[in-house]
Amino acid sequence: MLIETQRLWLVPLTLEELRRALTSKLQLAEELGFQLYSSELDDKMKSIYQIKIDKIERDKENYLFYTFWQLVLKEEKMIIGEVGFKGVSQETGELEVGFGTEERFRNKGYMTEALTELIKWAFIQEKPDIKRITALTLKDNIPSQKVLEKAGLMLKHEEAGQVYWHVDKSK
Repeated sequence: MLIETQRLWLVPLTLEELRRALTSKLQLAEELGFQLYSSELDDKMKSIYQIKIDKIERDKENYLFYTFWQLVLKEEKMIIGEVGFKGVSQETGELEVGFGTEERFRNKGYMTEALTELIKWAFIQEKPDIKRITALTLKDNIPSQKVLEKAGLMLKHEEAGQVYWHVDKSK
């Protein structure tokens, strides 16, 4: 399973691949046939990966809505970032999305390209039925806000230094 854009492959990590990334993301990238631009996961990212692992273990059927999707430059076969949902609310059909790109690859439209396609993919899924995708940025994180806006999310409101975004499924 992967999503292909003009310049990227979005490759979702399986539960086992998330676990292996905790030990060595570089080794995992090599096993997948890719180069890794970044260094190994820091402690903060390891804890986020562990949260994703725990959620997937509780809801394996919907792992694609919990995992990290690797942004891979097709020509270079290089992982330059990742995007992922933070789980799906079965009651409301809402997903929250988060993302990150290696600094050298920012401001080139890669994340906008990836996020736009991932949102399209999420909205065409029948189970679960996704109705809304949300995101949260810090008020001063203008680059991420531009990505969200270009990917079709709309500003919902600001509160306590944070900006809330959303996009609803078209009828």
